[in-house]
Amino acid sequence: MDDEKEAREQLRAAIRRFEEEYQVEFEIQEFDSAQAYLADPNNDCDILYMDIDMPKMTGMELAERIRETNGEIILIFCTNLEQFALNGYSVSALGFLVKPVQWYPLRLYLERALKVIEKRTRRAQQPEMRRIVIKDGTVSKVVDASSIRYVEVQQHYLFYHMQGDSAGRDTVVKTRGTMQEATDLLVPRGFVRCSSSFLVNLEHITAVSRMNVYLGEEALPLGRTYKDAFTREFSRFLAKKGWGDPC
Repeated sequence: MDDEKEAREQLRAAIRRFEEEYQVEFEIQEFDSAQAYLADPNNDCDILYMDIDMPKMTGMELAERIRETNGEIILIFCTNLEQFALNGYSVSALGFLVKPVQWYPLRLYLERALKVIEKRTRRAQQPEMRRIVIKDGTVSKVVDASSIRYVEVQQHYLFYHMQGDSAGRDTVVKTRGTMQEATDLLVPRGFVRCSSSFLVNLEHITAVSRMNVYLGEEALPLGRTYKDAFTREFSRFLAKKGWGDPC
């Protein structure tokens, strides 16, 4: 992402060179502003390269907004304002490049980004990634994350709404904790925030409307603040399943 067309063309050429030398293939999306990125419903990506110094909304402001709902996307900053480059680490950026971008440092960052993605993929495929520990009173329960339908926060407590037992009865496990703790634990396991109070398992969603997320007959609110990020994650989930995009 860069508001300068020439800079975007140079980056695209460098990425194509990387593809040829490393025998990999990227799907490249190009944006000339933060607003264009936010307005595109198909802006989901693993690596986001962006200029810091852009009009209306800077790359740093966009990164802060992204990090409110997405801790996984890999951020690489580029700027001709070297004194601001280090600010990128406040949003957990992989690093920064100073304009004009040179091939060698760009190559190193792309190598590092691919290693991060590969590591995440291996971790997600491991069986132990599916298991988490929930403290129910004085008992610590080991549960399969896929059996959790959604998590609700009320004051200082988390309520884990579990899939029904053999008799079809849903169970709820109550434990002390914060929504941020639940988010950090479960987002890598296929969960997404749909509002400030609810974290939902993508596998259990049966329908989505303008204002609600449905799990069977149960409806959870779809908050305006979380709607764009939720829609991106849900679309990505459907695409991976081969089910197409939501209407």
